[in-house]
Amino acid sequence: MMKKIVTAVSLLCLALLAASCIYPFTPESEDGSGSLVIEGDIFVGDYTTVSLSYASPVGKDIEYEWPSAEVWVEDDGGTEYRGRSQVSGDNSKARTFLVDTRSADPSRNYRLHVRDVGEDLEYVSSWEKVCSAPVIDSLTYNLDFDRDRLNVALSMHSGSESYFKWSYVEDWEYHALYFAVLKLTVQQTHYYSGTTHTSVNVLPMDYSKNENTYYCYGHNVSRNIMTFSTEKQTDDRFVDLEFRTINRDDLRISHLYRIKVMLEPLSKDAFDYWENIKTNSEYNGSLFAPNPSEVVGNIRCVQDPDRFVLGYINVAQRARKDLVIDAADHRFFKGKDRFSDPELVPMTDWKDFYENGYLPYSYYIPNDLSQTYWLPARCVDCMKREGSARGVSRDKPEDWPPQTE
Repeated sequence: MMKKIVTAVSLLCLALLAASCIYPFTPESEDGSGSLVIEGDIFVGDYTTVSLSYASPVGKDIEYEWPSAEVWVEDDGGTEYRGRSQVSGDNSKARTFLVDTRSADPSRNYRLHVRDVGEDLEYVSSWEKVCSAPVIDSLTYNLDFDRDRLNVALSMHSGSESYFKWSYVEDWEYHALYFAVLKLTVQQTHYYSGTTHTSVNVLPMDYSKNENTYYCYGHNVSRNIMTFSTEKQTDDRFVDLEFRTINRDDLRISHLYRIKVMLEPLSKDAFDYWENIKTNSEYNGSLFAPNPSEVVGNIRCVQDPDRFVLGYINVAQRARKDLVIDAADHRFFKGKDRFSDPELVPMTDWKDFYENGYLPYSYYIPNDLSQTYWLPARCVDCMKREGSARGVSRDKPEDWPPQTE
């Protein structure tokens, strides 16, 4: 009998089938209005996040006015868990609600309620039992020198569930090539004649006031649909699934990298729903792009059961595990940065160097600003370093480890 262990080779192909991006889907209805998309599962013992968005007809970018909405979770004993509206982050076109279901009883059945106050319509998901949490046995990484990449791998087992979906959140810290002790201030004066005068000044960098061009932080949330099943195996487990690959020259692994993995068990119907979405996304290029009749969720409108709404609400206990990778432990990162030698710039040439993409770096004589060293901005400003990802910032995550050089 085949041993019921899903290997990295067999499951990696499945993971790569997922769509590369998640977009709100709104099929074009007969009257031209957008359908409601409800995303988010009920997590017993954790916070539940529910996102509401509208879909736009293909090829059109329609701005829908948000109605007032209420979101809550109900158990079969009559207990309600009310949601509160949150500021959306990754998807500005969605309205997000946070529901505290940390104290929810795993022996109960649950469903989600969404009430559109403006149209006085209520949407409700079907009653679902709680899928028991799996166990993440390990979260590891390996260095592939032949293909110049770092691979993150996951191993898990479950005693009662056979269908799973996982996601991850990653954060990383990286640095500028040079630690600047000087900063540049630019002032522009506009005259009625239409001319503009630009003046630049160099001042000491005050890191005690969080003035910083050296430390940068990136953040990313997985977009792929990553599902798998152990139904046809003798054990509900798999080992060493390489689900995240990072190129050797990626700034993510240049200093400190952290990945948080969330593993969620699915009901059979929820698994089929996501497999259908994933299959269709291969042909249409976005998560919610197939013919609406081909994707049937478990949410209905109470007042109008024929009203189309997209989404499937699964109910589960999920497992979490973090992995932190310090570049000092592997020295694997190999960047493509172009280093430059500092140039000594007198005060009279500050403006010219600024306009040519340079920034001040350090003193020639301590505390003497008449002559200072300058470098290309890509060398002294981490946000302008070659390879910087879109959306990076200088704001350190609240739970980030202490900074090191």
